[in-house]
Amino acid sequence: MKKIAVLVTILVLATGAFAQTATKYFVAHQGGYIGEATVTIDKAGKVTAASIAEWQGPGGWAAFNSPDGKSTMDGYVVRVPDPLANTTNADPEIKGYMFYVYNLQADGKTYLWSQYSPGKDGFAKPSRQYERDFEGLMANPIRAAAYAKAAREDKLVSVTIEGLKVTVGKKASETVHYGHMDKANAAANYMPLTKDSIGYRYNNKATLDFFKANPTANFAAFAMKKAKVAVKEDKKIDAGAVAATYEAAEDSVYAVADVVTGATYSDFPHYSLELQAAYKMALAEQKVTFKK
Repeated sequence: MKKIAVLVTILVLATGAFAQTATKYFVAHQGGYIGEATVTIDKAGKVTAASIAEWQGPGGWAAFNSPDGKSTMDGYVVRVPDPLANTTNADPEIKGYMFYVYNLQADGKTYLWSQYSPGKDGFAKPSRQYERDFEGLMANPIRAAAYAKAAREDKLVSVTIEGLKVTVGKKASETVHYGHMDKANAAANYMPLTKDSIGYRYNNKATLDFFKANPTANFAAFAMKKAKVAVKEDKKIDAGAVAATYEAAEDSVYAVADVVTGATYSDFPHYSLELQAAYKMALAEQKVTFKK
């Protein structure tokens, strides 16, 4: 029995040695969310696992600071770990962090989460705000990876600032608007399943299932088809959903090469292409040793 156990361990380790995982970071869902498309392949290049995480940006977790507690007002500030930000600042509450302020634009109607930077006497908004908003800065994969890591580790916080003094407030997990920082998490409640929609998390499952079976498909070439969508209830996919609630006779479903995917969510092609990019990265990393 001991020899068998050793042999199994060797086989497991050997299999793991040939497996390769890669993650593609991206700004998701029309901006404001940070996506992670992660794909694992075996030694033959077959996809063995795939996942999408979509982390709420500041708009998804900033506290409602209006008098009625129903909205976020101009001037609200959040702090994000960022290896590219304020690296020479002596203050440990500032060094290695980026600050974003909820910033009312000159039109008096439009808000941006803008970079908020320490100066000689205090923090200031950027003069070129439209180029230094959250979505723009998160297009840098170094920042996006750091943001996703911080969201996962619950290190995103609200702050108040007086001059150059930073006071840390609530964590994102304490103020998040959709039940969980990751919209794909089973505990999240963003875009719930309803009588007319399979909701975000079952769409996510359909996207992943189709991708894993068809990683080389041309996801940019899709069509919409009317089809019956079946939902098999699984609390590990969506903890709050009751599958029987969905009762649509048919839905508009994405089809790729005339094959119905089961996904109805409008970002299906985008997420599939991000997964495919991660798949290509995993294939490359399996053949080439990149410096870490």
